[in-house]
Amino acid sequence: MLKLGKLPDYGLVIATLFVGADNLLTTSAITQRSKIPLATVRKLLKSLVDAGLIVSHRGSNGGYQLAHEAQRISIAEIIEAIDGPIILTECAGPHHSNNCALDGSCQLNEKWCELNREIVSKLRSISLEEFAS
Repeated sequence: MLKLGKLPDYGLVIATLFVGADNLLTTSAITQRSKIPLATVRKLLKSLVDAGLIVSHRGSNGGYQLAHEAQRISIAEIIEAIDGPIILTECAGPHHSNNCALDGSCQLNEKWCELNREIVSKLRSISLEEFAS
């Protein structure tokens, strides 16, 4: 089964909460709206802040907001901020290490690389704004 992990899925849920938000969102508001546990929300917000996708504002009136307009952030960026590069198979990754037992005899390496590029391209073409609507 090919599926997105729980953390990047939750990261997308959290990121969509910011689309159209008029003011800063606090961690407690995000937790309440998303139903994602507080510890997980904090972990994901840290990853999104570290990636420059969300900005944190400290203080009594603090909270979080998108670092850019939602139409300028792709869902690929959010997934990569949490999970790292999007790679379908080890040989399709940017740092192919030749650790595959089939290396040298497999006919599928180029096919996996091509498919990986197409999927990443599609994910890059979908903005957070589109995804949230």
